[in-house]
Amino acid sequence: MFKDKKILAGGAVLFAAAFWFYIKPNYMDPKPAPVYTAEQIAAAPRPTVFIGKAAGHGGKATNAPDGIVLNLKPTGTTQRYVKIVMALEFEQQVPPWVGLSGAALDAKNAAFAEELSHDMHKILDAIAYVIGSHTAEEVSTVEGKEKLKEELIEAINHHLHGHKVEHIYFETFIVQ
Repeated sequence: MFKDKKILAGGAVLFAAAFWFYIKPNYMDPKPAPVYTAEQIAAAPRPTVFIGKAAGHGGKATNAPDGIVLNLKPTGTTQRYVKIVMALEFEQQVPPWVGLSGAALDAKNAAFAEELSHDMHKILDAIAYVIGSHTAEEVSTVEGKEKLKEELIEAINHHLHGHKVEHIYFETFIVQ
C-alpha cells in the first residue's frame, strides 16, 4: 500500500510538471499581439491577383498562352487589339502580411484570389469595357497607359465590396 502512494505521488508530480512546462505556456498564457513598425507594414507584400496569366497546375507550367486579348476602340475601318497580363495589387490586409515571401506568399495570394472568384466576372467585364473604350493611339503613350490604369482602378473598385485595388501593373501590354 505504501508503494502505491509513492506511484500516485510521482504521477501527480509528473502531471504538475507537464502542466507547468507544456500546457500552461502554450495554451493558458496570453500572447501579446505582434507589434509592427511603420516601415515593416509599408514593406509588407500586398494581396496581388494576376489577370491573363495562365495558372500552373501544382507549380508546373502549362501550355496555355499568357495574356487576354481585348478589342480596342476602332479608328476608321481598322480594328486593333491589345494583349495584356496585369497584376491587381489590393489594399493592405489586417493583419499585414509582414515577412511573407516565396511559397507562403503564393499560398496567401491564391487564397485571396479564391476569395475574389465570385466577383471575377465583374472585374473582367470592367477591364474589357474600359480597354474597349480606348483607341490604340490613346494607350500607346506612357500618359495614356497611366490614364488607363486610373480608369481601370475606378471601374474595378466600383464592382468590389470589401476589397479595393490600389495599383495596377502591366506585365504584358502588346497592341496589334
